[in-house]
Amino acid sequence: MQREQDFQTAAASQLVKNRDAIRQLAQSGEAKQLVSMLQQNGSVENAAQAAAKGKPQELMSMLQGLLNTQEGAKLVQRIEQQARQSGLE
Repeated sequence: MQREQDFQTAAASQLVKNRDAIRQLAQSGEAKQLVSMLQQNGSVENAAQAAAKGKPQELMSMLQGLLNTQEGAKLVQRIEQQARQSGLE
């Protein structure tokens, strides 16, 4: 029983840590730039809603288009690096 409680406490602690790291990452200049680039390329809201309904193709297409640009690819690399530094992998 104690072992299960220790596991749950550790899992909750990791979740809070990840949530804080995700929040910081989402508020970064790079994340804001990414959202801006995605908005320029199409309706992010519609693509996200479709993905939430189990149809991620439109969102994936938008992301692929972004990754095909030099600026977008570099931006995503910087965000990935920030995520690793924050302990998100």
